[in-house]
Amino acid sequence: MNRLPNIKHSQKVIFRGKSNKFLFICKAVHQMFWFAVGTIGGVLLPTLFLSGIAGHFCNDGKLNQPILSLGICLIPIIITCRITYIIWLRKRQFYTITIESITHEGGLFRTFNQKIWIVDIRSISCHSSLIQQILGCGNIIINTAATRQGTLVLKNVDNANNLYKTIENFRQKRS
Repeated sequence: MNRLPNIKHSQKVIFRGKSNKFLFICKAVHQMFWFAVGTIGGVLLPTLFLSGIAGHFCNDGKLNQPILSLGICLIPIIITCRITYIIWLRKRQFYTITIESITHEGGLFRTFNQKIWIVDIRSISCHSSLIQQILGCGNIIINTAATRQGTLVLKNVDNANNLYKTIENFRQKRS
């Protein structure tokens, strides 16, 4: 279900989409791997330490089983919460390009909605790494004269060159 934001009926939506799914998944898997390593190290080591101390005082020098079990159970719970957060974040982030504006919206706990008017664009560029070129996507960097949040980067957008040319055409028509 792809709901459009509240846009005036006079504005024609040119593009509404997200970043490239494959690159998003690759980045998420990479981040999750290191998050899992950090979580295991950050939860398991203190759990072993606490169960050892508790076992020394209460369990004749053996590890305290309830504390150890609790710490080990926390690891998959924390990792599952992180995976759920990443999935929700992906579902809520969109790029919307209309005849008059470009909008980047998203977020889960801290939502954002950044809008740049086509007439305010000072420069626009399109960059693609080798992997992005293979996958047919790229980054579109849009700069305005604004002093705060004057740059909008559309990351890993599919068909970035075509989208770049479309934005550039609308920009030239407006100026």
